[in-house]
Amino acid sequence: MDAALDQALEKALTHARKELERVKPDQYELYLNRSSATKIDSKDQKIEALTRAEDVGLSVRLKRQNRVGFSFTTSLEENAITRAVESALQVSEVMPEEADIQLGGFDPNIIRLQASMESRYDEAGLRVKVEDKIAQAMRLERLCRETDSRIKTVRSASFSESVGESLLVSHEGVILRNRGTVFSSSIACKAEDAAGDAQMGYEYVFSNFLNKVDVEFCARSGAESATELLGATKPKSMKCPAVIRNDVVSDLIDFLTSSFSGEEIEKGKSLLQGKHREKIFADFVDILDDGLLAGGLATRPFDAEGTASQATELVKSGVFQSMLLDRKYAKRFKLPATGNSSRSIKSPPMISTTNVYLRPGQRSLAELIRDVGDGIMITNLMGVHTANSVTGNFSLGASGILIKNGKLANPVKGFAVAGNILHLLRDVKALGSDLRFFGTVGAPSLLLPELAVSGD
Repeated sequence: MDAALDQALEKALTHARKELERVKPDQYELYLNRSSATKIDSKDQKIEALTRAEDVGLSVRLKRQNRVGFSFTTSLEENAITRAVESALQVSEVMPEEADIQLGGFDPNIIRLQASMESRYDEAGLRVKVEDKIAQAMRLERLCRETDSRIKTVRSASFSESVGESLLVSHEGVILRNRGTVFSSSIACKAEDAAGDAQMGYEYVFSNFLNKVDVEFCARSGAESATELLGATKPKSMKCPAVIRNDVVSDLIDFLTSSFSGEEIEKGKSLLQGKHREKIFADFVDILDDGLLAGGLATRPFDAEGTASQATELVKSGVFQSMLLDRKYAKRFKLPATGNSSRSIKSPPMISTTNVYLRPGQRSLAELIRDVGDGIMITNLMGVHTANSVTGNFSLGASGILIKNGKLANPVKGFAVAGNILHLLRDVKALGSDLRFFGTVGAPSLLLPELAVSGD
């Protein structure tokens, strides 16, 4: 982020505040954001693509006579900012009254919280030469090929970095700042066996710090993902014990997260409708939303409304303990806000998760597989997002590996599994110790006493 852009942001902020003082809303807040991203794709040890993008913008939210208006601009020119302020004012005049929304009044604990949090900004990583980052993408491709001779094609080996800074400003004159970096590597590769079967594999790793991006793991895991289903056949239909691997469990948790939203619950769109403070899952199931998690992709000191981030126990010992609440829905439910408001330049704040995860157990994946005896490990569920959002029922295409005598046997694909997401976490027999985050959602593997498999 260069000094010229710093000056442009300060100038934009000054002008926006001047214009807002001119139109005299009862309350207002400004959100300024700037970001840049670089992506490098390697194929056959050559640069296939190198792209860079920069974005900047300002949004205005104001309140007059209990009516809230919103507008934004991606230009920092004074006339564009003036239009954005006037547009927000015009929008407010036709909006219904919303007494539950209060702007400003940022949490005074945020400054102390920021001082105690680990930095998420890797200035040293940003200074690394682009040639070295190109070399990292090429190294990832090379390591993946070297991992297994059956890797015949690497569709893409990528390196990405992004850096962003945001400012949240209230009519009281308080300014909150947050900045962070994210570096990542990803691989897409194809494996083929002697019989001509071919399978694709994928992997993605990330960190706030360049030197913590595990390229070796990405290469190895990507190759394993591609080779584990080579020679897979279709299994017979059966009901059997099953291990659901952590990457699949994370997809299920991701599907479930919207049901914790206070807005979704109030509107009757949640799987957890009417279940607040009730026991819904197994005794050892804990689900957390942690905006302060060290190394988390969604970690931040404050949310989009100036509420301090926190760790929220959504489910504790199987009990639906807490909803996700922004200020508006906190007032409606007469509960404290949980720091779960997010926004972009082009949209006003809305409820969202931060780093959500299912707390792990004590058993290794190998121990879960051993406990199955004869059954199956599910390695992929296709279209989890298509599960019934009202009942939680699902019937999805799947792939996996059969388990015989407590050990992984032959791979299988082309079958379907059916069940209910809520029942799955209610009936789970054990949780693994292999917690891993896939983006902002983390999960361990889990053991089910029975799963319906529809094959031949």
